[in-house]
Amino acid sequence: MALPFFNSLRQLHPDSKIIAICKSDVAPIFEEYPSISGIIQFEKKDLSGFRATSISGISLRSIDLDIFYLLSDSYRAAYLAYKSECPVRIGYSAQGRNPLLSKVFYKGKNKIHRSEQYVKLLDKRKLIDQEYSNSSILLNQEEIEWANKELKNLGIIEPIAIFPFSVAQSRTIPQHKTISLLNRIDNNVLIFGSLGDSDEADKLISILQKDNIKSIAGHYGLRESIALISRCKAAIASDSGLGHISSNLGIPTVSLFGAGDSELTRPIGERTFIINKNVYCSPCLKNKCHNRREQLLCLDQIETNSVIDAVSNLNSVLRTD
Repeated sequence: MALPFFNSLRQLHPDSKIIAICKSDVAPIFEEYPSISGIIQFEKKDLSGFRATSISGISLRSIDLDIFYLLSDSYRAAYLAYKSECPVRIGYSAQGRNPLLSKVFYKGKNKIHRSEQYVKLLDKRKLIDQEYSNSSILLNQEEIEWANKELKNLGIIEPIAIFPFSVAQSRTIPQHKTISLLNRIDNNVLIFGSLGDSDEADKLISILQKDNIKSIAGHYGLRESIALISRCKAAIASDSGLGHISSNLGIPTVSLFGAGDSELTRPIGERTFIINKNVYCSPCLKNKCHNRREQLLCLDQIETNSVIDAVSNLNSVLRTD
């Protein structure tokens, strides 16, 4: 969701050095991207607590920043920018951080997608091209060739990708729902996820006992996963980062929303379909389901047939029993 911002920023500053400052776990998204001149990444420990964040902010003084745009609404991000001594620090009012900013923006009452919210930090009147939404993650030819070879080694041809997991319990597709979906698909399927998801992915494999399904959860880094996703025929995604990636790459993606607000954070992509049942308790924006009577009702209400039909309609690649 940040890539449209970088494209717009490059339009406004065609000759400037534009640096993406981010956490290390998302840095691979910005590699090879033409609007970005360089990447500075911090590990989790580098931003854990005031002392660590202060030291990290001070380390940025050596690059002599002129303008610091804050896409994150966190106090930590503003404190990092403040300690960098960058003279111009621009961001939204949030978490009592206004004194740390030199220019404060206020969010309106109307909902706008987060990608547009980021671009609103810029002077859009000076933008030549207002169509900033088509901002695809870029892979080089070597990465694409590696992914093709890796899929061949795995014995997987033109797979359907599934991303059932999320860092939030409230956004993770319930196991029974994932099993129902995978039982309907006869194509080759790759289950993606982090190292922490590998045990749950293995459980799915064990329960399903289908030769066409393989798990690569935790087997690859993010950049490698991006390359593998780019070779998939379609994707079924939880409300997660990988769902944003597949959609961004132009892979036909069906994204299942519940706790999250799809109006604010839906994946960007012309070949993306959002399924959101809009039950009475959603969007709650919570990381854990607080509906004790009907746990994960928002995701449980999504019918398997609806997901299967949506994938088929996006791109007729799905074979079902």
